[in-house]
Amino acid sequence: MEKKQIFGWSLYDLANTAFSALFVTFFFPLLIKSYLGGNEFHIGLVFGVSFILAGLFVPLIGAIADAWGRKVHILLLFTLLCIFTTFFVGFSNLYWAIILGIAASFFYRAALDVYDALIMDISTEKNRGMVSGIGVAVGYLGTILSLIMAYIIMENIGWETKEGVQAIFPAIAIFFLFFSVFSFTLIKEKRTKPILFVKALKKAFNEIKTTITKAYKFKNLFLFLIASFLFVDGMNIVIIFFYLFAREQFGLAMQPFFFIFGIMAVAAALGALIFGKLTDRFGSKKSLVTTQVIWIVVILALIFSNTLSAFIIYSIIGSIALGGVWTATRPMLIKLAPRHKVAELLGFQGLTEKFAGGVGPILFGGAVVLFGYKLALLIPLVFFVIALLILRQVKD
Repeated sequence: MEKKQIFGWSLYDLANTAFSALFVTFFFPLLIKSYLGGNEFHIGLVFGVSFILAGLFVPLIGAIADAWGRKVHILLLFTLLCIFTTFFVGFSNLYWAIILGIAASFFYRAALDVYDALIMDISTEKNRGMVSGIGVAVGYLGTILSLIMAYIIMENIGWETKEGVQAIFPAIAIFFLFFSVFSFTLIKEKRTKPILFVKALKKAFNEIKTTITKAYKFKNLFLFLIASFLFVDGMNIVIIFFYLFAREQFGLAMQPFFFIFGIMAVAAALGALIFGKLTDRFGSKKSLVTTQVIWIVVILALIFSNTLSAFIIYSIIGSIALGGVWTATRPMLIKLAPRHKVAELLGFQGLTEKFAGGVGPILFGGAVVLFGYKLALLIPLVFFVIALLILRQVKD
């Protein structure tokens, strides 16, 4: 497999992880809570609705990608739509920020599932875990680079200022566009015989219907999908509310958080590489089970800890496990799924994850408003525990 293919594919992880780090984890929640008069429920609503919309449409997108054989073209479309909507979020009132936030998050997630399916075109069965790990690790390099970019912007415009926060959103869009261009020029997917779009659409609906009606035949895949929507939902809650949790519970200001977040990104990148090797050697299931155990311990520790130093230590440990989750999930689904339905079933993984993801952030955001962060942490804790129990039943 050509190294430039893997390089090009991993660069997209670098580009889009900047969206996840700066938009999802940091500046969108901060904009809503601190500058537009919203609260955690509004934040959870934005990401929850975008998850549900993605759950409705991503399986169809995946099936069309399989039938039409133009995954890179579809990836390009949703990437550009995400970039466009992200650009204008910072200059909106609360109402329009919510609308544009839903749109940007939806397009990001739609593109992500098509991107995941492209791993089949640039890797082999033997190195797929490692390639996935490289992608995740390079993605966290994107987190570090985007944090450096954001730091320079905030230093020049002003920390804790609305103008500085607003300037970040066009910067995210430009960053995403710049690095994703390399992916679109370097990735060469395995082309199939072209099919008319209308015919591809009809075939997509038929394949989705067949997959639903015969899902019971793939018992292990079905169990894995249930587990994945639970543990990914827990991960999404952590990612979306991480900075606000640190800000509200420990009074952590924006500037020092940059350095903590950078350390966590390095830890997550190392975790991705470590778990990539562990996945190739011991299998995806053992890797995922290990990450769930780690996160259960971390959440319990966060519930009972009251110091910033303890928060930082537990967050670094959790970051290592976070890198492992993303590394092991792709290869496990691909191993359990029939090869000719990989893109479609990646879409169905998106379906199960995103419908649950539509519930988790909304529940957590509402729980924070009503009961505070400590009690709200019981929600992701329950998700991780149930996911662990189900994962143990999957035969890989």
